[in-house]
Amino acid sequence: MKKDGFQTTIEVKYRDTDSMGHVSSPVYYDYLQHAYLGYMFDVLQIPKTEKLPHIMVKTSCEYTQPAMYGDMLTVSSRVTRFGSKSFDMEHIMRRNDEANTIVAKGASTHVMFDYATNSTTLVPEQFKQQVAAYQGE
Repeated sequence: MKKDGFQTTIEVKYRDTDSMGHVSSPVYYDYLQHAYLGYMFDVLQIPKTEKLPHIMVKTSCEYTQPAMYGDMLTVSSRVTRFGSKSFDMEHIMRRNDEANTIVAKGASTHVMFDYATNSTTLVPEQFKQQVAAYQGE
């Protein structure tokens, strides 16, 4: 993986925009979730038909520049922190222009989850090691 994170390319669709022609604020959360899923299925090397062993519990997004219909965006995602049962990720969304303009900065928190017991679990050391190796740390 590149040092600047897992890369997800997104083409801004017309339906993503509001009446001003900007990407509507809730759509950035869809971009964030799409990037998170791409990252995790790639790092864990599991089929997309399987459930991930964690759930997203918190998201935030700061909008810095408007993205418009037709823009190509690259979302760079990486894990930034591990807790005992959770981990945080950052998602930097850039327009694919000469300046690689940042259009939004997203963050998400995820909790390890056991679907059989319907409860949270500790972050496995193996998962931490997979992420560290994947991110080149």
